[in-house]
Amino acid sequence: MTEKVDFSPSKKLFIEILTKDIDIHDCILDLLDNSVDSYTRNKPSDKRMIKLDFDKNKIEIFDNCGGLPCDLIKNKVFRFGVETFTENLGTIGFYGLGLKRSIFKLGKSIIFETDDKKEYCRLDINVEDWLKNENEWRIPLKKKESSKLGPDEKGYAKIKITKLNQETKETIDVPFENYIKETIQIYYTRFIENKIDFYVNGEEQKPSDIDIIRKSKRYSPEILIDTYNGVKIQIACWIELKFKVKEKRITKKRGYQGWNIFMNDRLIINDAVSKLTGWSGKKTELPKYHSLWNEFRGVVFLSSEDPSRLPINTLKNGFNTENRTYHYLLKKMVETARPVINYLRDKYNKPKEELEEGESKLLKEISADVIDEKIEEIAIESFNENLSFKAPIYIGAPTGEKIAKIKYEKPYDQVSKLKKYLKVRTNAEVGIKTFDYYWKLEELDNE
Repeated sequence: MTEKVDFSPSKKLFIEILTKDIDIHDCILDLLDNSVDSYTRNKPSDKRMIKLDFDKNKIEIFDNCGGLPCDLIKNKVFRFGVETFTENLGTIGFYGLGLKRSIFKLGKSIIFETDDKKEYCRLDINVEDWLKNENEWRIPLKKKESSKLGPDEKGYAKIKITKLNQETKETIDVPFENYIKETIQIYYTRFIENKIDFYVNGEEQKPSDIDIIRKSKRYSPEILIDTYNGVKIQIACWIELKFKVKEKRITKKRGYQGWNIFMNDRLIINDAVSKLTGWSGKKTELPKYHSLWNEFRGVVFLSSEDPSRLPINTLKNGFNTENRTYHYLLKKMVETARPVINYLRDKYNKPKEELEEGESKLLKEISADVIDEKIEEIAIESFNENLSFKAPIYIGAPTGEKIAKIKYEKPYDQVSKLKKYLKVRTNAEVGIKTFDYYWKLEELDNE
């Protein structure tokens, strides 16, 4: 006799497993992301709005980004593992996990309503009642076959969560509110600039001021633009100005150190200086992060209409290191950053052994190296759309020409003596000065 074995999960275990590894902060971002996805899906021509209001009694998100079709709510949005409604949208979610696990994590009473100017529908979820019947996973959807909106009103979606779970209540306080505001300013900075106005508890959020230094007296950015496995890759690395490094260290703003990595316009990874972004100390990668590299800035843009191709984890806050695009990207990040790292190492003339010793002397030397630079900055969104650069411009190199790099080794004492004679600080300047001297001496411009 053959019998069937029951593999169906219990609802309680299902919820516990689903919500175990996500924190309250990421839950709120997941809910906001659904509103941003609505903007991307509906493609409005004007700027829209997302409002987040919360306290220890409720969490409420409202957007006028166009709303969702009721059939989508009924058949796909609240199902797990459904991919089709996010295809070709340029979102970052693709398993259908974020919305569901977030509302279950945050509270026990959820109201979801939307009006896309064609139909209105509302879903009321009482988690405790839903848990009582193991065999019924569906929840009634209240639907109106026409819109409730007037001709001048915009399609909307609204989520209201009450009967907050104890963990949620304990997490919500003033520091948490400030952290959420700062995260929104960084995470959604490219949307805030010209697409969506964000409000948190009535306060409008401003975008982060991430700018690329396009040209300075000493160095221009390293740029790489590539495509791999359906993902467009854009990388920029540059030397940050000293006063900006100091200013950002004092204000302790996020998004101004190491690597900052955008995926489909969200700043998923910020201030990254770990081995996951190449700072491993291996010969084939970047050195371990050190104070010497405080002036290094790197920005990465990844974009794909198919979010499953992006190297992002399910929490949407880091890399999926098993994704093959991640390994390709890491190699390209290291290659693009290498000239900048070599420049900084040479600028302060510090061999690897000295870098691994105490930092106090090095920090003092770097702080004293204040350069009055005339710079040209360019907004970061311009790089993503149409900005391109020629080869890196090194000290003394004629701009606008194709550049070749020369690398050689000479005895330390001889190089030090030449530095004093030429009145320069770095090995690179010694090489450039001696090259220029020989070129002029032999009158090679006349040949």
